[in-house]
Amino acid sequence: MSKKKYIETFIPDVKVLEQKHQGYLSGFDAGKDFKNFNDFLSEDAFEYSKNGNGVTYLVFNLLEKIELAAYYTLAVTSIPYIDRIRLDEEEAKETGKEFDEQICGIAALEIKMFAVSRKYQDVFYVYGGEEKPVSAWILQDIIDKCNTMIYKVVGFKAIFLHSVPTAEEFYKKNQFKNIEANMMPLHCIDNDLTPMYLPLRPIHMIYDK
Repeated sequence: MSKKKYIETFIPDVKVLEQKHQGYLSGFDAGKDFKNFNDFLSEDAFEYSKNGNGVTYLVFNLLEKIELAAYYTLAVTSIPYIDRIRLDEEEAKETGKEFDEQICGIAALEIKMFAVSRKYQDVFYVYGGEEKPVSAWILQDIIDKCNTMIYKVVGFKAIFLHSVPTAEEFYKKNQFKNIEANMMPLHCIDNDLTPMYLPLRPIHMIYDK
């Protein structure tokens, strides 16, 4: 069994991406298997924000030399789903349908990108007597930020994302779950990845079988 790696100091400082941060972007490296995450930050993140496709946040570690530990991009979305109610015998006969189906939507905030620098991957940090990987601390901060936004900025009920295969277990360990059978995520470039969500408020769906 491999020995856990720990980091002694992790003082996160989250900033919205601005032009003054340009010097940190090209040096960010999430690993050779995640080149698209590196390229997005250095080539597309500013344009994404300008076009209203998502706002990128940089997570710095405030050491003697400030380091870019991670970044994530947030955007509003909706998770479409089908509410399906079985009709009684008389209604079914009249309508010729077995179910009454309505397409509804769950207001959600989407984590469109989330990447951690190689230096901070699989590294644990102990805070308040609790031990977590740095990536989990950052994800918890995103979740906390979303909960605050619900009260103070805009209403929504869930966090949504598409997970790369190697991160699915990580998200499951951090409260996310696979979408339900009646959910139909909107088409996007990440359709080949696994759609997952985290309900932050009660979600009431009916899907009779």
